[in-house]
Amino acid sequence: LGVPTQSAARAVAIMKASSTAHIGETNTPALGGTKFRKMETAQGDCSALVAEAASYFDRVISALS
Repeated sequence: LGVPTQSAARAVAIMKASSTAHIGETNTPALGGTKFRKMETAQGDCSALVAEAASYFDRVISALS
């Protein structure tokens, strides 16, 4: 589509960081600034889910490279 590969990989890396922060509830108002959103989530250990989601983003980045 005319988007440089490096830019697409960078965009996916940003989505990875945002998604894993939301899943793992490590997002804070200080890090999010005006775009901070608090979402209702179930309490518990989501580290396995964070790792799985991160691996999917890593696969996309690898496919782009």
